[in-house]
Amino acid sequence: MNIAFIYAKGRAERYAETVKGRAATEFFYGALELDNSGHNIKHYELGHGEITKFWQKIADRLYRWRMLPTRTNGETLAELHGMCPSLNEQDVIVATTTAAAFGLATLKLFGFVHRPIVAIHCGIVNYQLLWVRRKLNSIALRHMWTQLFGDGELRAVQKFYDVPDSRIEVNQFGVDTGFWTPGDAEQDYILAVGNDERRDYELLVQAAREINKKIKIVTRREIKNSIPSNVEIIRGGWHEQALTDEGLRELYQKASMVVIPLKNSPQPSGQSVCLQAMACGKVVVLTRTDGLWSHETMRDGVNVKFVPPGDLDALVLVINQLCSDGRERYQISSCARNKVTIEGNIDAFAERLGALCQHAINVESRLVT
Repeated sequence: MNIAFIYAKGRAERYAETVKGRAATEFFYGALELDNSGHNIKHYELGHGEITKFWQKIADRLYRWRMLPTRTNGETLAELHGMCPSLNEQDVIVATTTAAAFGLATLKLFGFVHRPIVAIHCGIVNYQLLWVRRKLNSIALRHMWTQLFGDGELRAVQKFYDVPDSRIEVNQFGVDTGFWTPGDAEQDYILAVGNDERRDYELLVQAAREINKKIKIVTRREIKNSIPSNVEIIRGGWHEQALTDEGLRELYQKASMVVIPLKNSPQPSGQSVCLQAMACGKVVVLTRTDGLWSHETMRDGVNVKFVPPGDLDALVLVINQLCSDGRERYQISSCARNKVTIEGNIDAFAERLGALCQHAINVESRLVT
């Protein structure tokens, strides 16, 4: 297959480091694995293409009037329009962002895109939408093939947008288990990583006052609470390259455990951090939310430790128990590494994505003929 992958801005800067093995491959959503398996991959990145001002002006006006799907603003739509001649030379287009997916679907409705669109969505049920934009999103979703990261989000999206079963499925995310590996020298600190709005760092900072351990939080988010002396904030995010993948891997490897505190949501938040930490052989304390990606894969007390959303006492209790019980940490972390290696690797994710691409090509070619 000839497959076009469209990313948000920032991936191109990581490509060389990834090819050299100095960064994890999962940030390309299976494209590198599909390339290695014999498919022809062409990479596109929003934010670098030529923009037709005429199209941008029209699209901006329609977007302000809520007559375009979510995130389909003028700049995005105009840039995607400029890519259409090249995209139409491929067999299928994989949109790794909601903006790209809805923009491409809009252009397909107007006859500019002629190839199947496979979309990787995350968090599209979090938008507070009026009826018109909700309807536009529903129409767009019926003109693409969607993969989501978790079962909880699948149910929510189908209910909110009335998407037919034939057009949507779950493909649980995977990570580069050849890059995220256990280390040798463990230090005595607890690690938290992540930038999305559903991270409940205020709860973790509150819990830190009752935990006699150093806690390192890697984030570019602002934390409202006052920071106790045992908490260190490391400002980082891969977009800014403030912290390399190798640096993050070392932080995982040296941590005694990784904590992912979340606010409840149907979105599978914390998934990549959780899988990366598990692949590095770490026990993960994870908030069990409605968006948990797999109740079958993630087993409390077996390969992960769950806490309820917003429950300060439970968070403190679980962390302190794990701090004092090295045997339980070892047992859970060993199971975690094995589980991710078998079921949570990026190769399996890429294989399932490739299968959907081929299915989309087959179905749409039959519709044309």
